[in-house]
Amino acid sequence: MLTTIILLASAASGAFAAQPAYAQCGGKGFTGGTTCVSGYTCTFSNAYYSQCIPSSSGATTVAPAKSSSTSQAAAPTSTSNNNGGGGSGNVLKASFTEYGAGDSFGSPNCQTATTACGYYTTGFNAAASQNLFGVGPGAGAGPDCGLCYRLTIETDSSGKAVSNAGNSIVVEITNLCPAQGNPLCAQNGLSANVNFDTCKDSGASAALFGNSGVGLGLGTAVQVPCSQYASQVGTHVT
Repeated sequence: MLTTIILLASAASGAFAAQPAYAQCGGKGFTGGTTCVSGYTCTFSNAYYSQCIPSSSGATTVAPAKSSSTSQAAAPTSTSNNNGGGGSGNVLKASFTEYGAGDSFGSPNCQTATTACGYYTTGFNAAASQNLFGVGPGAGAGPDCGLCYRLTIETDSSGKAVSNAGNSIVVEITNLCPAQGNPLCAQNGLSANVNFDTCKDSGASAALFGNSGVGLGLGTAVQVPCSQYASQVGTHVT
């Protein structure tokens, strides 16, 4: 009887409550719950990230992103991404930062072909947090290279509405914001699921933050077709 009680207690301690709406529910290195609250489905994004997305059925699903298979992280070509643009419509809770020449961390110009994707764009671009980018440092182009997202800023890091709340821009992903050494890109700060490090030298950060007076914001990100926003994302330069 005592053995049975111990086994039951052990099993219970390893159980997780269903993840809340829009929370992470899977991915390499993720140790939390892999099911979602009613009305949301754990939806695979890439090998590093799955998220609880609204579903019509309300069923809970275990995320396939828990798998260690490297095939899930295989990068599509940047050409097909740029033309197709995904357009999944999933709303991500996002944080926004900035990097590039003259920032507080002494970053080099972000308009360079030495980015993780191997190119930059003549329009707005950004580095994606590692869980969204799909691969880690030194692994080359991730699955998110060439995808475009509409970023909408709403609040500062304290949750207070910024002066230009609702302001949106579209950026193309050209670089990786690695998890190691970057708390926001490791999702262990604020309440966001992903981070977009907007490139100052492309004009993306100025266009997004505008007159808000902040350099760290919170809001939403939605994947959109790049082809519909050619004037903002420009063309590739290698």
